[in-house]
Amino acid sequence: MRQRVSTWWNQLRVQQKVWVILLGLFIPLVCALAIHVLLITQLLASQQQRHTAIQARAQIHVLRRLGVDVEDAFRGYLLTKQSAFLTPMDEAERKLPSSVATMLSLVRDMPDLTSDVQHAAARLESLLKSKQTLIHDYRSGHAARVLQYVRSGEGLRLSDAVRDEFRGIEDRLEQKIRFLEADTAAVARYAFWGLLLAVAGVAVLGLIGARWLAVSITRPLAVLQSSVAVLGKQPGTSRILEPIAVSSGDEIGQLARAYEEMARQVHRHILELEALNAVGSEINTIGPDGLEGVLHRITNRAAELVGADVCLVMLRSEKMGSWVIEAASGGWNERLHKSVMLWEEFPVSVRAFESKEPSFGERLRSDRRPEMLRRNLMGESMLSLPLLSQGMPFGVLVLLQERVVSADSWNVRLAKGLADEAAMAITNAHLYERVKEEGKGLQARLRQLELLAETLAHDLRSPGERMGEFATLLMGEYGHRLDERATRWLRFIEENGQLLRERVEDMLAVARIGGRMVAVEAVDPALVVNEVLKARAGELERQRMRVRADGGSPMVACHRAYLYQAVDNLISNAIKFSAGRPDPLIEITWKQAGDCVQFSVSDNGVGIPESERSRVFEPFVRLNPAATKGSGIGLAIVLRIVELYGGKVWIEPGHRVGCMVSFTLPVLGEFAVRRAGEPVR
Repeated sequence: MRQRVSTWWNQLRVQQKVWVILLGLFIPLVCALAIHVLLITQLLASQQQRHTAIQARAQIHVLRRLGVDVEDAFRGYLLTKQSAFLTPMDEAERKLPSSVATMLSLVRDMPDLTSDVQHAAARLESLLKSKQTLIHDYRSGHAARVLQYVRSGEGLRLSDAVRDEFRGIEDRLEQKIRFLEADTAAVARYAFWGLLLAVAGVAVLGLIGARWLAVSITRPLAVLQSSVAVLGKQPGTSRILEPIAVSSGDEIGQLARAYEEMARQVHRHILELEALNAVGSEINTIGPDGLEGVLHRITNRAAELVGADVCLVMLRSEKMGSWVIEAASGGWNERLHKSVMLWEEFPVSVRAFESKEPSFGERLRSDRRPEMLRRNLMGESMLSLPLLSQGMPFGVLVLLQERVVSADSWNVRLAKGLADEAAMAITNAHLYERVKEEGKGLQARLRQLELLAETLAHDLRSPGERMGEFATLLMGEYGHRLDERATRWLRFIEENGQLLRERVEDMLAVARIGGRMVAVEAVDPALVVNEVLKARAGELERQRMRVRADGGSPMVACHRAYLYQAVDNLISNAIKFSAGRPDPLIEITWKQAGDCVQFSVSDNGVGIPESERSRVFEPFVRLNPAATKGSGIGLAIVLRIVELYGGKVWIEPGHRVGCMVSFTLPVLGEFAVRRAGEPVR
């Protein structure tokens, strides 16, 4: 049986293994939550029954008091013969039907009391009618008969019997209230200990799941990494062809088999590419300048051997949906290294990337479309070859000529060999990183826990809304009957329901950032800053704030909506924490730092203590909740947005007054503009 389970487990994919572990955690958690919800529901029901019983007890007091009023009014009238003493009886006659109806509605869920209440109410009505009849007889001249009735004590006995019957109902209600109080306390204890046990159980299951995950995934990755290390340290030996001791059928096992196949191909092509390796041995020797130096030498040698004016190595950035220039020949390398280029600017390269075959372009300068203008400044003809790893493209090698060159005139064979050299150099240099990236891929799959958290957030929003709605309904329906403490509790429930809804919306706002990434755009930050300032013009004017903003900055590669949200959050914080200052001032500055643009938003407000500057980027952290409003996710959203583009965000140290928040974004790479016909240097 154990062997079957092990075989079944090894056949699962990594994603399926993660789902099995997550389900092992999720199902007990859901069951525990369901039981806890049932206990809370029972607790609320018991509290409601107790509240109803207390109201019924109060109503019994009212009915018993009506009986006393009837008896007192009758005797007072007989003694004084003044009609004013009959007012309580008239009031009792008027209040009796509504009081009885209210009492019956309160005990409608108590069958054992309903009949007793009806009987006692009927006797009270009978007592009232008998007293009214006696008063009528007394006024009609039959005073002797009425006095005879009074001396007999029959009326007093009937009145005492009615009061005794109501007192018995009241005693039974007291017993029920005490029983409900005990039941409520017991359910509350069960709910507390049940929740505590659920938390402990989930913690234990989490530890077991983490252990299972380590045995199933982390150890095979370590075996694979040690096998990969052999290729990096001893590429010329036959040890690279030894089987890897990973037997699972998941992605890790597939990666091991793919690595074995790649190792065999490397070993086989050592002999097949001897002529090209004569050049490649020099090119692919990674020296102190690392992979960047290798790629620069490849582009220089490719431009020299193929006879091209410019050679580029461009990699596809899946995160931003754009090209990133990793190396360029000659003096272009210093000007274009790590530049970000829009995907649509190189349609020939896109064709080569998607088809996995060499692609040609001629008379490029005759294409006057705006998105082609920058690319056409570099040449008239282009040859683009895909860079492949295990058959999958990850970039292109681009060769450009100033003159018109037909497709047949390019040395495609040599260019393809050089492209293979470039692809192999990048693959070999990043082999360790790729294995580590597979480990990060595991972390990415584990981030499905975040999706689970988002699902739970959605599930929490509905109870929050219902809690607030029920509290509002109770206030509207029974608010006038509740005492001050009960009203305060209902308002507390209503406020917490609203707080829960707002907190869930904040969680979803953070989780949605970057959830559906599309290709980056060329964005002008100055225009975005102006839009934010226009949108907040009224608020700035009310607070009498001055704003200083630098002029036009370089174009950046990002998404306009996300940059707007980041800038708006920073300006909102600056307004919030500078309001009330004698001379509030907000400054927005920028400066170029290498291949990035650094933006800063500063204010002269209260500032942030140095010990708290790392915490403020965590979600829902508010340093002074009593003084300022907000949910505490503004800087967390800024951090999430900036990290989407590989940037950094921080609070500048040493800022004398107030606070300065800085962040970086990748600058959009630009070619130097040349006059037509000017040679490439």
